Amino acid sequence: MPSLSVVMIVKDEAARLAECLDSVRGIADEIVVADTGSTDTTINVARRFNATVLEFPWRDDFAEARNQALAAATGDWILHVDADEVVGPEAATRIRELLDADGSGADAIEVTLANYSDDHRAWRWVAVDPGDPAARGHAGYIAVGLLRLFRNRRGFEYREAVHESITESVRERGGMIRAAPILIHHYGYSPRSAESRDKAVRYAGIARAKVQQRPQDPKAWHDLAEQSLVLGDEKAAEQACRKALELEPLHLAAASTLANLLLNRGDLDEARALLERLEQAGIAPPHVPTALGAIAWKQGRLDEAQRRLDAALEIQPKNLPALEYLARTLDRLGDADKAHESLKNAAAVAPTIQELADRVQAHALRLEGEARFQDGEAREVLAVFVESLRLDPDDPLTHNDLGVVLAALNQLEKAKESFQRALRIAPGLPEALDNLDAMS
Repeated sequence: MPSLSVVMIVKDEAARLAECLDSVRGIADEIVVADTGSTDTTINVARRFNATVLEFPWRDDFAEARNQALAAATGDWILHVDADEVVGPEAATRIRELLDADGSGADAIEVTLANYSDDHRAWRWVAVDPGDPAARGHAGYIAVGLLRLFRNRRGFEYREAVHESITESVRERGGMIRAAPILIHHYGYSPRSAESRDKAVRYAGIARAKVQQRPQDPKAWHDLAEQSLVLGDEKAAEQACRKALELEPLHLAAASTLANLLLNRGDLDEARALLERLEQAGIAPPHVPTALGAIAWKQGRLDEAQRRLDAALEIQPKNLPALEYLARTLDRLGDADKAHESLKNAAAVAPTIQELADRVQAHALRLEGEARFQDGEAREVLAVFVESLRLDPDDPLTHNDLGVVLAALNQLEKAKESFQRALRIAPGLPEALDNLDAMS
């Protein structure tokens, strides 16, 4: 029976390490913990699990640290985990089955790291079933495929000082790679926390050094872009993404990150061209048709928007951005009932995300306000539309409705501002354009 070494590097992880080690000790023949300078009880926790503990200084290089830990491992296979990760019982069973089958012909196995988060607009975000205990209150996770399980003593080594990866060396040595349905739970993912920001400052410095060492590596440039985004430096992130795409024009991660930056600032044509280039090359995971649908909605190509969003939902029925933009599209196509149903479906997928419940309520308020306005209650419905916009400030139809009410109340300057807000969200919105023309 092939043996397994679980290998990790740690520093000051006493609060989380025990849960991680407890999750793997049923399948581990050996645990190797490389400590890079803990000042808490991390080492004592590791030794309670009979881990082999190595101590060496941290030199701003994750690959170097991991390779030192690998050198001490004696198992036939290596499983790399981090202290804030948990291998659930189902994943542990699958790992053991794979090892008993000697990898089923593979030398390295790609698993899915589940970075639990409520950031449902992230392009790799996946919804979980409401109440899933593994999610610990989160609505989903950002899925990242990583080589974490691989044969030992094959010359495989980690490279790159940050966002380190073993993939390059596995491929260079002719290793066979396959993916397996193994989910590793990551509970330390929180890019907006103070701790994560401090890490991002350090990691950004390492990432800058990495692109100097590997200037022709598109992954290195995208890693720098991601760290720049965590620090709020969108200009640096954009420059790094563009460099990655110069080196590899179809680099999915760099194209996705850049397209998101372009969408957020309203450069719709460039974002569209970038995403269509991926699509034409056959690279179209669900976020690509979703983003193209959002662009089509903003630009008023509503039939195309519906087609693209329906296609995205066919691939991934719990795609929350697609459900939200489909609702926006159906609204503009005049089918308010189906739009409301799409919003309710989104809220049902992730009932813990308050923003989604707010959009359902905002939509109901808008429809109520429109009906009451038709009955001549202009002054009374003003507060209804204001409340609807508090709950969903990005609905151009509500901004337009508010402008209509303000115009009826002879508040013409405020009415113009509402129509203009509607057009900033949805350039070319016919209703808002017509209303502005009528006031000129």
